[in-house]
Amino acid sequence: MAQGAPLEGTVAQRIRQVRGSLAPGELRVVAALTDGYPTAGLVPIAQLAAEAQVSAPTALRLVSKLGFPGYGAFQESLRAEVQTRLFSPVTVYPTDDPGVDRAGPADDADLADALALYTDGVRATINNLSRADLAGAVAALADTDRRVMLLGGRFTSVLAAELHQYLRMLRSGVVLVQPNSGDRMAAMTDVDDRTVAVLFDYRRYQQTTIEWGLRAAERGAELVLITDVYLSPLASQAASVLTTSHTGPGPFDSMAHGFVLAELLVSLVTKELGEPARNRLADFEEMQLAEERQRRLPRKG
Repeated sequence: MAQGAPLEGTVAQRIRQVRGSLAPGELRVVAALTDGYPTAGLVPIAQLAAEAQVSAPTALRLVSKLGFPGYGAFQESLRAEVQTRLFSPVTVYPTDDPGVDRAGPADDADLADALALYTDGVRATINNLSRADLAGAVAALADTDRRVMLLGGRFTSVLAAELHQYLRMLRSGVVLVQPNSGDRMAAMTDVDDRTVAVLFDYRRYQQTTIEWGLRAAERGAELVLITDVYLSPLASQAASVLTTSHTGPGPFDSMAHGFVLAELLVSLVTKELGEPARNRLADFEEMQLAEERQRRLPRKG
């Protein structure tokens, strides 16, 4: 971020932009906020300061560094985030407008809108990534002495599955935890301080994913959280927090940007792993080609 550039985005995004320049007391306020984000900041300034064990002026200095003219504007931003977290696709479901002539199921205006939304979303996703958190996530995923477990929710399990499919071709010890009770419990028995747990959790945040992540952290796992800009409650427990945009044509939040991030992680992990990953991938492709040749052979008898 350029010196003096105005801060934008959610409170969480702003915190990540200035974290490296905060004083110890201000970092304690950040810790108090993230433990109960975003509602932790909706209390009076004296209460927030007391919870962080700092003075009220220290808490106000943090608010100023985040780019807000005062505590009221800071709280207004948090209240808007609370409302956004309650998003429902029903509220933005398109309605027929008899006064609008349409060229067909998807006209040029629809395609232009989609292009703009997806382009802006990808740009925001890349620009808002914490470089430190991204580097930490890549290092953890490339550490072949550690087991990697990936878990998503009802919808985000497809993101976990894609990242799993690629990572397992590059390195060993990669496990996809299926989003059901039995598989989650079985996987938890293997979690320890040599585990990297990658969790996908987007609004509306799934309680079973949150509980699994908290339990994994208690058992010593390093959490890599992939979430939206409003932050899963797991953010305060994660070693690395990677956020993506959710913008798309609607009515559902788009997961396209989650796929972009997953593929970026694969690319960076591949570079980190180097020649051993190339050799493993070559073995994989050789076995795949041999299987395809075997299938083409005529059956005897």
